[in-house]
Amino acid sequence: MWFHRPFRADEWFLYDQESPIATGGRGLARGRIYDQRGRLLVSVVQEGLFRAL
Repeated sequence: MWFHRPFRADEWFLYDQESPIATGGRGLARGRIYDQRGRLLVSVVQEGLFRAL
């Protein structure tokens, strides 16, 4: 998580998420959190590993 500006946690946010690739048992997710005025507050990235049991 990268916090770009201060914000209050008790307000409404828009969380925009995309998964640009998922192949070979691995996946990548990127997300952005915006406030009600459309300002970018937080950027997030997560990589996941998927294995069959």
